[in-house]
Amino acid sequence: MKFIADMMLGRLARWLRLYGYDTLYGVEDDDEILEIAGREDRIILTRDSGLAERARKFGLKVILLSSNSLEEQVRELKSFGVEFRELFPPNARCPKCNGLIRTVSKEDVRDKVPPKVYESYDEFYVCEDCGQVYWPGRQWREMLKIDERLRRV
Repeated sequence: MKFIADMMLGRLARWLRLYGYDTLYGVEDDDEILEIAGREDRIILTRDSGLAERARKFGLKVILLSSNSLEEQVRELKSFGVEFRELFPPNARCPKCNGLIRTVSKEDVRDKVPPKVYESYDEFYVCEDCGQVYWPGRQWREMLKIDERLRRV
């Protein structure tokens, strides 16, 4: 399942990426969203009823979300059969750019993380596209708390 989220759904797009869904985000023009969705067989995620109506007229797959709340948006997506599996890693995509994330050795990130981080952690991941490095620090623990809430909705 691949998605393209409109500009109103940035937080949801990042979370879908963390759950391993190939999710495009950042396309501002509705016509371009429709064109990409058709060309790449992506499901359009939107809160814009006008965009949803246009997508349906073109025979494109679209999910019109009614809520502004991340938890409610996840509940809505679950009703369409979207599964929220194991969170980052091993399935995750980069929340920043949608690239694939892979495990790397500690030595591989020596010059890419602050010295204190390098000393404190042994587990590291890197985005194959943008090079962003991830490790199980404070932000990771906060993400796991949100993940627990999202799985319960």
